[in-house]
Amino acid sequence: MSLPLGFPEPRRVRAGGVTFSVHEAGPEDGLPLLLLHGWPELAFSWAPIVPALTKAGCRLVMPDIKGFGGTSAPLDPEAYRMEVLTRDYANLLDALGIEKAVLVGHDWGGAISWPLAQRIPERLLGVAVYCTPWPAPAPVPPLAIYQRKMGEDFYITQFQDPKLPNAVFGGKEEAFFRFVLRPGPPREVWPKLLPAALALPERFAEWQDEKTDQVAPPEAIAHYAEVYGRTGHEGPTMVYRAIDLHWHERQAFDPIIDLPALMVTAERDMMLPPEASEGMEERIPKLSRASLDSGHWVSWEAPDGSAQALLGWLREEHFLNG
Repeated sequence: MSLPLGFPEPRRVRAGGVTFSVHEAGPEDGLPLLLLHGWPELAFSWAPIVPALTKAGCRLVMPDIKGFGGTSAPLDPEAYRMEVLTRDYANLLDALGIEKAVLVGHDWGGAISWPLAQRIPERLLGVAVYCTPWPAPAPVPPLAIYQRKMGEDFYITQFQDPKLPNAVFGGKEEAFFRFVLRPGPPREVWPKLLPAALALPERFAEWQDEKTDQVAPPEAIAHYAEVYGRTGHEGPTMVYRAIDLHWHERQAFDPIIDLPALMVTAERDMMLPPEASEGMEERIPKLSRASLDSGHWVSWEAPDGSAQALLGWLREEHFLNG
């Protein structure tokens, strides 16, 4: 059965100790883009912007990131440290015969992209990230801050229990993705929604599956649900269990990112608001910016704007002609 929206079928690529499920599109001699998605999505999340990027001459490499979908999903937080992930994605470039690529990330894919730009700049032409900022490191490990400021109901705190995601979301995948993939709310209502909006397990348990608008079409939601129904939710939430490990790594290694970079913020992203990206120029001196009138799910809610923000920057940096 073919994938929705004409998304390319995957192939299995062995890269070091990880087997990636990789979807590819565009000309083989095109500008290589390595696109890393976030939670709770899949490589399929790039589907809405694939036509514009391939038409512009880009070669797209879209893996399910480690822990997700058809890619290896070890259940050990140590496997998700940035030093390990850097090796994994460098091995993937090697396996595909790509010397240098532009790295593109969203959400967790963005949180991985910034450290990769620090650790393997020689393998990258540049880095572009949707929504996920690269702030100064926290003064103490982040989980302690989350617990103090957000309380025990904050979803990242709750995800430290590896069994909780399956217990809450398992067997309810279609409802879960209808619950999650909704438009970003107007900023004026944020004070009424926060911080309760961040208690995702509790909110989902209470949700009546109202027929609210979703940003993704039904066939996309059905695809996400089918994949997560097979894989479960523990692997895709492993990234959250390595958060403090990332903090400790950054204490020891935190150079500036000296590559051409693009930060694309979404004005209605309540989870990762634009103001969270303030001051990034201190850590990324070659940073360019773009803004979308969108919520968090930019490829679904603003596909044209998402594609054009990236393509405009690629042309400005002379990575693409035209």
